[in-house]
Amino acid sequence: MSKRVIIAGAGIAGLAAAASFRTFGFDVDVYEQSSELREIGAGIYIKENIFDVLDQLDLTDRIMAGGVRMKAARIVDEDQMLVTSRDVSQERLVVALRSDLHNALRDKALELGARIHTDRRVVGADPKGALLFADGTREEAFLVIGADGLHSRVRDSLDLARYKIGLGDGATRVLVPRREDERPYSTEHWSGQLRVGIAPCSADYTYMFIIGPEKERRATRVPLDKSYWKRHFPHLAEYFDAVTPELSVHHRHQFVHCDSWVKGRVAIIGDAAHAQPPNFGQGAGVAISAAWELAECVAYAEDDDVRDALEDWETSSRPRINMVQRMTTAYDILSYKWPRPLVSLRSKLFSAVAQSPTFGKRWEFYWRGGRVEPRVPGNRAIGDE
Repeated sequence: MSKRVIIAGAGIAGLAAAASFRTFGFDVDVYEQSSELREIGAGIYIKENIFDVLDQLDLTDRIMAGGVRMKAARIVDEDQMLVTSRDVSQERLVVALRSDLHNALRDKALELGARIHTDRRVVGADPKGALLFADGTREEAFLVIGADGLHSRVRDSLDLARYKIGLGDGATRVLVPRREDERPYSTEHWSGQLRVGIAPCSADYTYMFIIGPEKERRATRVPLDKSYWKRHFPHLAEYFDAVTPELSVHHRHQFVHCDSWVKGRVAIIGDAAHAQPPNFGQGAGVAISAAWELAECVAYAEDDDVRDALEDWETSSRPRINMVQRMTTAYDILSYKWPRPLVSLRSKLFSAVAQSPTFGKRWEFYWRGGRVEPRVPGNRAIGDE
């Protein structure tokens, strides 16, 4: 198959699409506006829905070797009481450096024969099947993919977005040196409307996400306002002291909803289509899954009808991704809007949800990106033993 696919954006979503489409034999070009490929964001949660794709791309061992496989996922409240704790030792839940995943997808895409072009700024797309560039040129293809992020020129040129919303909080993501006694636990700590997540992500580093309301300037400041955060989380003072400005980045949480992810011969994926707050760690997860599913649908389309293939892909993939987006956004809003006088009730509510056979199972399903995972006999909560 020699049909050409062109992709705007060489982030995680774009490179996942490039590797996926090359696996199915398409001719692939990726256009990136920067002069070099790079990925920010410090750490990343890699769950089973990503590993489903990494298995197909023969990248699982590489990611497993560089990251840290978690044994537990926990929430601890203001009183340092355990709200929830899930044994995830039987799942493939790995926290890794975001750059490691980005580099692995880049290397695989190139190995499979994709071509990556830098310094090419995309300014729009033609639904007939073309990317439009700032220098006035255009590239035509059988299929065009917009993986150009939150501020997607591809999406906006086709008027696909219904709304883009900056939410009321944001995250500062940092890397700190890993402590020798660091256990393979992912722990989210609460203090009022503030949250801090900690998880080792490599042999040398621990990943921290530090979340607070955007209206609270001290909560969003970079370099990190260490005295502010140590006052609210005194038991984490050693971690805050280890934060350095060069390994810190802050982003406001965003939500994007589109009327459609497709128009003519163009499809959008990743943050361009469904940007979401990172509470479920599924921004990259659903983007990578969507990229593989898109390649599959197009590869097996009858009579090479790409428009029907795109419609089938959106019909099958979107409901699951929409629900992940809604639930992670609901969790986000509850976290920064929860009334301060009722913080003690929050712990009880989340604990009850986690232990509910109905709600807890549904929560875990979308936390995994909409992937069914068999229950492990004897699966139990674990604490600090």
